[in-house]
Order: sequence, then structure tokens, then C-alpha cells
Amino acid sequence: MGKEQFLYHLEELNKKEISGFIIKRHPEVQTSLFDILLEFCEVHHIPVLEMDRNISYWTIIKYVVSRVFNVEIAKQVYFKLIHDDFSKVLLSELNMVVAIDNILALLNKMLDNPVTLYHDNYMCYKSTELNMPDFVMTEDVEEFKPNIITGYQYYRQKRENVELIHKIDLNGKMELFFVITERNRELTGLDFICLEGAIKFIQFVLMRILVKEELDETHRKELKYRLLNGSLTREEEDEVANILDLNEMDTLRVIDFRILPKHKKGKFTNEQIQETEVIERELLCRLPRKYITSNINQIIYIDKIDEKESELQCRLKIEKLQKSIQINLDKRNTEIELIVSIGKTIKGYHSLSQSFYDSKMAIEHIDLIRKIMGDEKKSVIECSMLGFFRVFANIKDKDELLSYIPESLHKLYEYDKQKNGDLINTLECYLNNKQSVKQTSKQIFVHYRTVVYRLQKIADVSGMDYDNATEMLTVRNGLIIYRLIEEMQNHVV
Repeated sequence: MGKEQFLYHLEELNKKEISGFIIKRHPEVQTSLFDILLEFCEVHHIPVLEMDRNISYWTIIKYVVSRVFNVEIAKQVYFKLIHDDFSKVLLSELNMVVAIDNILALLNKMLDNPVTLYHDNYMCYKSTELNMPDFVMTEDVEEFKPNIITGYQYYRQKRENVELIHKIDLNGKMELFFVITERNRELTGLDFICLEGAIKFIQFVLMRILVKEELDETHRKELKYRLLNGSLTREEEDEVANILDLNEMDTLRVIDFRILPKHKKGKFTNEQIQETEVIERELLCRLPRKYITSNINQIIYIDKIDEKESELQCRLKIEKLQKSIQINLDKRNTEIELIVSIGKTIKGYHSLSQSFYDSKMAIEHIDLIRKIMGDEKKSVIECSMLGFFRVFANIKDKDELLSYIPESLHKLYEYDKQKNGDLINTLECYLNNKQSVKQTSKQIFVHYRTVVYRLQKIADVSGMDYDNATEMLTVRNGLIIYRLIEEMQNHVV
């Protein structure tokens, strides 16, 4: 800055009838400018006070306003000063993440103490100090009322240093602990005036950050879902894969976590949809966030397979995860069943839609898979469990499916339909229990002789030969095809 320009600024300040200058000489500032200032102030009878560079500017301001004005006016003046400075930080920075760092840094100077934001899990989110210890609420934490009128709730506790705490709630979407550690000095009345203004700005910036993160996550979620359902061009798939850190040599599979009403009772409720969010948060704590997306009652995970992990190890890991979450659901009496389907393993992200389709198909035919596996409670499934019945699952024509069912089973099915009987269910249970009359009677809760009678009736109506292994295999397959037809009809309804 030249002499004429510097004098112009001094003249403008003099017109405002300033009381004096408090300066801290910076080594890079020209000595000549300081000499000009002293000469100007001597001519105009303006006092000049030079301070040590280590003394905080805000320490000086607090001292001056507290001596010039009475207590109430000093609070108002100081609030206006800090409000103006925080406003300048916001106006000068479009990036809200940088803005929160700048606000905390400014607050650190104003308070001359470390300022830290902690997540509600007590992990550090932002701090003016490096390597701040994890935060904990001690047993002796107590409510604290500063010597000003405040709209905020403060708490105070003593660990290594005294800590002043305020809990920031961002409309229920995020909670943070705002902590000032009295490492250098105890906070005074004007410091709390400073906090009153700072908290407002911090809340505003954090909410802006949260909204942006939610918008970004919504965009990423849409891109991930489109990558899975195959609606992107090959070039767009490359771009999304780059965001997700996937490459064409990765071995991948899609794992579909589906939240369904237990026992298929009623429709999916709003409460159950909210439980989907709870389950998603659980999964986000256990699985890489960037590979998870959700859609109403469906949470989808792109599993980047570790080549050292076997298929069995993967399934056991997923089964353990499913069981853990299901236990929590049952504890909350949610009437929700968590089903997990594992899509086929593929090479490269361009084939992810195949694995996704595979996982959806498994969910669609879960009842059939359970019948094939002989486990009505099986919760972790794979489409490969359909075996060769997958061929029939792809047939959408009822008459074509019926053509694969043996005539003897047709006769029995029609007879049961006319008589509203239980012969089909008895036959199915008998075959599932390796043709054991004893086990069948136990499972369907009827007397041993009743089972024997029904089996004879089945033979009389249909002409089946239980000793013919080939015929029994075709009958068993026919029963499963009937289940496929029932599923098809239920989907139509």
C-alpha cells in the first residue's frame, strides 16, 4: 500500500471520530507505514496503543468494550462485533465444510480455548486442535447456567480440564456435542455472548452441510440403483463405477436385504418402512457405506468379494448378520421378517445387473426355494437353490407348466379341489419326510393310522405307486410346479 492510499484511509477513519488505534505490528508491514500512522495520530491528537503480537485481538476488544460501556451495552456491542465477523466468514466462503472450519477457528481465537464438535457416538467431527481425545459424558456432568440470558442449554463437567457442553440437534437428523475446553482460561460473561452468536452460525452451516450430503447421497443412490438395474449406458456405468471405486477385474455379487411382513399378514405399513431405515443404519455400521443403497423396503449391497473367502464362508457371514438383525427386530415386536438373497457371482461391474436380477428372482420365489430346501424358515437364499426348477420359473404360461405335471397328480389335485381335502398336503409332507409315515404324522399333527388311510386314498384316486422311485420323483417335481402356478396366480391377483 502506498503513502497516499494509506493517508486516505486514515482521513476516512478520522472523519468517523474514532477514539484511537490499537495495533499489533506485523514483521511484514513496512516500517514507513507505521511512522506515517504515528505522525498522523500526533497531528490529530489520536491515541495509539501498540500491543504484543501474542495478545489476542478479541482479548483487547473485550477489555475495551467492558471499560467504555456499562455491562448491558458492552454485551450488545460485543454481540454485534462477533456477529459481523461470523457473517464475513459465511459470505466469503461458499464451501460449507471449509466455512465450519473457519467459524471454529475464529471462535477458538475469540475464546482462547479449544473448540470441538463431536458426533453423538462421541467421535470427533471437527476440532481446532489436533488429536483431541474422544469425548465422554462423566457421571458428575451438571447443568450450567451462564451469567447471561440464554436460549441454550449448557452442561459443565471436569475431566483433565473443565468442559462446557451444548448439544446441537439438527431437526432430529443429526446430533452433535459442541464442547469448549477451558485449557487456557475460564470463560467469562462476554465469552458466553460470543457463544450465543456462534451456535446460531454453527447450526446454520451444519444444516447446510447436512442438506447437501442428503442431496448428494440421493443422487449417488439413484446412480447406484441404475447401475444395478442396467439402465445406464456403458460409458455412464464407467463413471458410476469410478465413483464407487469398482473396476472391471473385480469379482462382485449383489446381496438383497428385503424387509417383508411376517407371515404375510396385511400390507407393508409406515412403521415397517421406518424399520427399513433402522436396518439400513445397522448395515451401514457393518458394511462399506458406498456399496449400499435402498429402495422402500429393500436394501441392496454390492459385495466386493475377497478371493480368499469361500462361498460357504460368505453365506455363513451373511446368515450370522441376518440372524443378528432379526433378533433385534423380534425384540422390538416389529412383525417383520428380514430375507436376504445372494445374487450370482460375476466378473466386472458391467455384469452387476445380472447378479441383481438373480437376487430379485430368488426373493420372488422364496416360498418355492423353501419347499425345495425343505426349510420353511430359511432366510438367506440364492437363486441357484431353485436348481433346474429355474427353467420352470421362467415359464409364464400356466397351461405349459401344467403339461409338466404327471397325470396321477392332476387327478389328485382335482379330487382335493372338489372335496376340499388335505391329500395334496399329506402327500407333499410324506415325500419331504423320506416317505416316513411316523414323521409325517408328527409334522401334520394327525394320528399314524390317519396318515396310512390318506396314503391309501391317494393311491386309489391317482394310481400312484410309492415304490416307483422315478414316478415319485416326477410327482415331487409336479408338486413344486403347482407351487409355481400358485405364485403366478397370486402375482396376478
